[in-house]
Amino acid sequence: MEQLKTFFLEKSVKNVLDVGSGIGDFVKILNDVFGNGAKIVGTDPGDQWLIEARKRFSQDNISFERMNGEKLNFEDNSFDVVSISNALHHLKDIGETFAEMKRVLKPNGWIIVNEISDGELNKAQENQRMLHHFKSFVDRLHGITHSETYTPDQVLEIVTGNGVDVQLSFPHEKMKNPNFDELFLDEKIAQMESLLEELQGRPEYEKMESILPDFKERLNKYGFQMATQLMIVGQFK
Repeated sequence: MEQLKTFFLEKSVKNVLDVGSGIGDFVKILNDVFGNGAKIVGTDPGDQWLIEARKRFSQDNISFERMNGEKLNFEDNSFDVVSISNALHHLKDIGETFAEMKRVLKPNGWIIVNEISDGELNKAQENQRMLHHFKSFVDRLHGITHSETYTPDQVLEIVTGNGVDVQLSFPHEKMKNPNFDELFLDEKIAQMESLLEELQGRPEYEKMESILPDFKERLNKYGFQMATQLMIVGQFK
């Protein structure tokens, strides 16, 4: 992530917080950017994600704690950088989460927002969007906060609307090319089939069942690729 490395090259960063870290995908990026002398803490409300994250990272400078973004158990002015990656669409209260991130951020500290976006997608990326929107639909039926993908403009509006002065913004690809590996595509089909099973006996089942054949056909034709992500760096006003 050369853009981030270049941006922070002359900036002193000793303590980093990643909100909604999941299994730690963005923590890996943060460690590449700041790992030389910086302590990184990842937080997530899901025990299953924290267990996996702790298995992935054995470095002394990285730790994970269980907590919600709406209530961070840290003192005011604790971190030089606070980040949130691919978690905006999972937040129950975006405004409250941003307020908490601002509270624990040191004066003149930096906020990094990275979010998968629903912009100009190729056919393989549209397949990722299909699976994501399918899961978000099922999650919402279960009462789980899970919005559909935001457009790049919506992500920027959320960030600036919560008091962030954006100083760097750029799109990037987590997957450079579509994946056509048969086992990988079978895994994506299995994920959708598992989600469909959760709808058995519900009125939504028939409508959602019709998506599966189209999804399989599209995967075979176009492959699967993560949608473009939008990286934003700024400071709270």
